[in-house]
Amino acid sequence: MSIVFLGLPGREQRAFVNALNYATSGAVELAIIRHREPRTLADHLKRAWEVASAPGLLQELWYAVALRLSKKTRLALKYFRGSSLKDGPPEFDPPRLDVTDMNGAEVHEILKKIAPKLIVVWCSAILKPHILECAPYVINFHTGILPYYRGAVANQFAVLRRDEKHIGSTIHLVTPGVDRGDIIAQIYGDTNKPPREMFREVNDKSLALFIEIAQKILAGENVPRQQQDQTKGEFFRLSQWSNKLRWIVGQQLLRWEEKGIF
Repeated sequence: MSIVFLGLPGREQRAFVNALNYATSGAVELAIIRHREPRTLADHLKRAWEVASAPGLLQELWYAVALRLSKKTRLALKYFRGSSLKDGPPEFDPPRLDVTDMNGAEVHEILKKIAPKLIVVWCSAILKPHILECAPYVINFHTGILPYYRGAVANQFAVLRRDEKHIGSTIHLVTPGVDRGDIIAQIYGDTNKPPREMFREVNDKSLALFIEIAQKILAGENVPRQQQDQTKGEFFRLSQWSNKLRWIVGQQLLRWEEKGIF
């Protein structure tokens, strides 16, 4: 019985999959890491045009420059993914496969060959049915509270809306559709704490619980779950996360940190 991890590049995810492999006594057979294809200047301009109306294009470019010049704002935006996970022993780093498409033929063939009991997901890719069918269990770490905030940058939009009751994370089963599977566990943030501390705490608790749930599934234990209310919530695309919104949320985080009030 084995695990395959689907994730993104980065120190936090490397530390997590190392900890997962250690906790499951080496059950992680493979880590599949999705890389985004390099963007050209034309790609960046196209995205700016998509997220802004034609009259707002210059405004979007202005905020891009403002973000580039404000290191404090850029660092504040990293709070959302902060964690205390440390890099573990290199011997628990599983074999790694780098891809650009989680739904591609290469990934599908490898998953069929490995036939894992569990696929552990921590990435924004929307997995298609032929990938989901490769394991009896597929679980995801979603950085937002379901069903209210589906899709990408969920907590960012909760902060933007000052929705303090729906900031946190969700661990759920993955099914066809975006963030629609049964909820296994949720961790809520305490907005009375400074944002950096709060998000680190949410992520630390969530990732520890994610590992615990993976251990239970691998051991054949029952993992309680709850159906989502599919009539509630909204879906957020990464393309909605404009430079203007990044700037606004970054400034909100800095004020929250300075004044101690969400």
